[in-house]
Amino acid sequence: MHVADERTTLNEYWHKVETKYGERKEPGCNLELIPPPVGGPEPETGKLADNIHFHGPNARLNVHSTDNSSNAVSLSNDRVFVELREHAKSIADDQHRDDILVRINALENTKGTTGFLAAYQEFMAIASDHITVFAPLLPVLAQMLTGN
Repeated sequence: MHVADERTTLNEYWHKVETKYGERKEPGCNLELIPPPVGGPEPETGKLADNIHFHGPNARLNVHSTDNSSNAVSLSNDRVFVELREHAKSIADDQHRDDILVRINALENTKGTTGFLAAYQEFMAIASDHITVFAPLLPVLAQMLTGN
């Protein structure tokens, strides 16, 4: 119905389309504006795109394929404690935040020792109320339990 002539903030064209369910707006990447020919060979296409931007860890591009890979992001053991403290800053309750910071210090001080398991258990017990805050970093902490 309407083809956008300006890009939005995410550098995407949004178009107004009519579907069997009614009128709606769709990003250009969701639309197939020229249907493929029926019964003939696939048309040859030129270049993929003018500009391709990759962002974030493990960014990838798949062309005419399915991505069945899995991401394994590693974080330096030294950096994980800095990240834990950064995540703890988002906890509004001062007492909870201070208790968690004490447990993070204990984790860091016992890293690589037999006391790490106890420090880990204490941290998990007190951080459980804020588990969504620390969830991205928990696999790294769990890996430290095995000594890797």
